[in-house]
Amino acid sequence: MTPDTVQVVIYDTPAAPASACACGCSGHGHDHHGAGGDPLAGVSLEMQTKALALTLNRAFPGRVEVSYINVLTDPRGPGLPQTELLKSQTFPAPLVYINGQGRFAGALVPERIREEVGKILGEQ
Repeated sequence: MTPDTVQVVIYDTPAAPASACACGCSGHGHDHHGAGGDPLAGVSLEMQTKALALTLNRAFPGRVEVSYINVLTDPRGPGLPQTELLKSQTFPAPLVYINGQGRFAGALVPERIREEVGKILGEQ
């Protein structure tokens, strides 16, 4: 990472799917309040992070590094302070860190992350 590069890290604790339906209902057709309108509801956060990396690299070519860490399976997980935050449910997953500082929790919102990176790079 060069001094002019912004580091974005997504920390996650993905839950294992309990059944065909993400809520554990076995997909029997009830309303999943809020999930029906979210086109990314069925997309893993790891895949969303890859899409975020493409978006940020298109906006800021060569100036952003994006990585995804599943704190439950990554070998670094046990030593990370983010692991304890996620396991204790102090903050909801995912945690979004930009240049080592916690910026967002609970959702991956590319537009807001792009704004923050733009502020850091002095571009809007």
